[in-house]
Amino acid sequence: MSSHRHQTPLRGVKATPKPKPGNLDYSAVNYEYAGRVGHVHEVVTINGRELAKVGFDDRKIVYYLLEDLELDRSAHRGTFHDNDP
Repeated sequence: MSSHRHQTPLRGVKATPKPKPGNLDYSAVNYEYAGRVGHVHEVVTINGRELAKVGFDDRKIVYYLLEDLELDRSAHRGTFHDNDP
């Protein structure tokens, strides 16, 4: 059984995915959003690996290994949910 733990301290932090080419943990969608700026919605730990749920302006959510994100903690925090009426 896998361990699944949620963490929210990074919620809203600006994140730019930088996955390494050829990583079998990622699909074409991960590489399509690589280099685009998004915001962390949450971080989950599954089987000892930290995955960040990253939301983009087009409302697409893509998971990345936390280690493959360039984080900008100094930027304005927010997710597309914060702009919902």
